[in-house]
Amino acid sequence: MWGWRPRTARPSARCPAGRCGVAEPYYADEHVTLYHGDCRDILAEVGSVDIVVTDPPYSTGRSESEFAATGNIAVALHMASELAPVMAVFGTSSGRGIEFVRSSVRKLPHNRTLAWHRAYVNSPAAGPWRWDLVLIHVFGRGSFGRPESSSLIQTDGTKSLALETGHRSPVPVRVMGWIYEPFAPGVLLDPFAGSGSALIAARNAGARAIGIEIEERYCEIIARRLSQGTLDFDPIGDEAA
Repeated sequence: MWGWRPRTARPSARCPAGRCGVAEPYYADEHVTLYHGDCRDILAEVGSVDIVVTDPPYSTGRSESEFAATGNIAVALHMASELAPVMAVFGTSSGRGIEFVRSSVRKLPHNRTLAWHRAYVNSPAAGPWRWDLVLIHVFGRGSFGRPESSSLIQTDGTKSLALETGHRSPVPVRVMGWIYEPFAPGVLLDPFAGSGSALIAARNAGARAIGIEIEERYCEIIARRLSQGTLDFDPIGDEAA
């Protein structure tokens, strides 16, 4: 069973009146533990994991220019990089986006870059090419063995998945699984859990996962998806997001 449980939290500069903390998970089952709060407060209590897979909320539709309000994300990425030997971070394909991610993860060396092609997706942002490519930066050691997967994955847009989950920019479980599977059944951490797809991908592989999400409405979405108790697969045939 999942639900909302009272938590005893300690006060901090980011948690006035002590509203944050990790005394009680927001959701927990045999595979997944989800915390509601600022990951900068919670990461210190998580302990070591095997891999971090995360898609930080770089842009939330506000008036600030790209990455103008992402200093806190940089801090969180650095903190997360101290907990695992491998880290996969989603980022944009812009020059500034690439520089931001690579400069935020200082603990681990940059290993390689994977790409997620979202077919039919476009953006009002300037440029002669569509903004339909998402880069995933992998830091730390790679997995060993004969390569079986491409460095590129393609899906349709995520519009129907967004409508189904209630999250404005979800990543398909298939994409998260493509990243995580070479490292399964290692413990996965997602400090920006969003719609919960990384946690579901780990659960589908029979592995343990830890998620942190600051927005309670997104915690509710994650808990609802996880409480279904079945393998969560994405809708087929998404059109332009």
